[in-house]
Amino acid sequence: MANVRILQAGAAKPKGVWPYTICIVANPWIESPQNSGQFLADPIMNNEPMFDSKARYIIDSVTGRLPGQAEKMFGALSADWRIVSIFDNGLKRKNSNSLIAHDNTNIVVARQPKFPDFLKKYKLPKMGRLRADVAFAVTASATHSRCSGWFTLDDDSVPGRPFTIDGKAMVHRPQNKLPGAVALHVNARSLVALHEFSHSASSWTNGMITDLYADAGEGLNKRRGRPIPGQFCVYDNQAFAAAPDRGGGLAYPGDWTSYHCELADTAFPAVMDDYWQASGNKPEKCRHDKLTRQFLLDRVQTIMAR
Repeated sequence: MANVRILQAGAAKPKGVWPYTICIVANPWIESPQNSGQFLADPIMNNEPMFDSKARYIIDSVTGRLPGQAEKMFGALSADWRIVSIFDNGLKRKNSNSLIAHDNTNIVVARQPKFPDFLKKYKLPKMGRLRADVAFAVTASATHSRCSGWFTLDDDSVPGRPFTIDGKAMVHRPQNKLPGAVALHVNARSLVALHEFSHSASSWTNGMITDLYADAGEGLNKRRGRPIPGQFCVYDNQAFAAAPDRGGGLAYPGDWTSYHCELADTAFPAVMDDYWQASGNKPEKCRHDKLTRQFLLDRVQTIMAR
């Protein structure tokens, strides 16, 4: 039976216009291994109370409501978001009902292309078939527990808010072809949901927010070069300084070539960095670096204004 709950209604909009929407889904089936076409029942479907608890945790982490949490950047904005949860234990074992895959390590991976059609199975009163800006698929996988997220695939045919990053023109788009997609394990705690949301709320084509705890990879929030310059970038005519270290006593390893943007609080690493190494064992004190914070606020507010 499908249990679709509107956990938060969102801002009033004209007919047919959606508020910023987050969907939290209990994942029915796991593709294991990835790209195999073989599917395992996800244990989360046997525990709706656990799913409900994890949905509340996701909301708290993303919106800054965890005990002692310092990063509250989405707190006021989130009052106008629509947040929907879906628990449907009647779905058959088939490709279209699997939102998560097991990779070849211990990571659960969101099957991003599956989300739009999956969400369309469900309707909201007066709004029609469900769609999302960011969607979480919650799993209780017995073998893979590391979470991950994919960036939003923007609809680049839709006008939006132009911006520049180091002179390169991009656009904050209000519509997507594929929502940002997070695979979240029930063991997730602290800033995990906010960290993965921040990946998924960014864009494949208009600025990716990437991990800072590894030297590899590219993103709007990561630059390369030694020595580390004084300036990180110029975003929308605003200059942002580079961070000489990773905060909270964390140095860049000697073989790294990447460096980060200036921190909001130098006493702690950034949310996209290794927040588990926060001093005092308090990862909740970590905040986004200044560029990531401004970029995500601009992007989310552009979508909210559609």
